[in-house]
Amino acid sequence: MNSRELGADLVLAWPQAQLGVMGGPQAVDLVHRRAIAAADDQAAERTRLAAEYERDCLTAESAACEGVIDEIVAPAHTRRRIVAALRVLDGAERTGSANRNIPL
Repeated sequence: MNSRELGADLVLAWPQAQLGVMGGPQAVDLVHRRAIAAADDQAAERTRLAAEYERDCLTAESAACEGVIDEIVAPAHTRRRIVAALRVLDGAERTGSANRNIPL
């Protein structure tokens, strides 16, 4: 529920995480509106495009490739990874204001 743009020092995700502003069906309604409208079976085309979008754009792997997340962590290793990150960040110098609103 955080990102580098919101001020995170480290962004981790589980392998099965879906990362995106909206889900596949909602995204394809916007991005592929004309293709869906032109299809003979609009519901099937929407379902197919949504599955393709989710596979290509919403996975943890695609987010890591785009640099949106720093690391994919197995759920069983999450606690250990967070503890290690907090130890590193404990002595880190902070820049900027500690009291700020997130950009909306």
